[in-house]
Amino acid sequence: MRISMMTVCLLGLISVGCGSSNTPITVDQEKHEKLDQVGELYRLYTFEKKRPPASISDFAPQQAVAPMAYEALTTGEIIVFMGANMTALEEGPPSGTSDEILAYEKQVPESGGEALMLDRSIKKMTPDQFKSAKKAGKSP
Repeated sequence: MRISMMTVCLLGLISVGCGSSNTPITVDQEKHEKLDQVGELYRLYTFEKKRPPASISDFAPQQAVAPMAYEALTTGEIIVFMGANMTALEEGPPSGTSDEILAYEKQVPESGGEALMLDRSIKKMTPDQFKSAKKAGKSP
């Protein structure tokens, strides 16, 4: 699998030359990073296979690329709608224009939190916003 240096830096797999500091990340930053990595896993899978993933096990070969995200998916910390057709497959920052939820922190439906949108942007949502938002792919 070919991974660009930009992807490696975005995933936080190495810190040298990626502009990171030695400051520990907060719990909120870690949650945000996990969602960001889930988006990257989904993007990479869709780009490589030319189809969306059907189950979490589809990410198993890529788990070394984003181990925090893979663990969060397998433990249910993050819920993902599988089979969603992600069209923004280029590397780089998301556009922030999607209104469809791709993945979310498990507590979002009850108490709010962050949701990963289909374009890989991340939005903070209340339970009511989550309930009324479009969901990408199949229900978990």
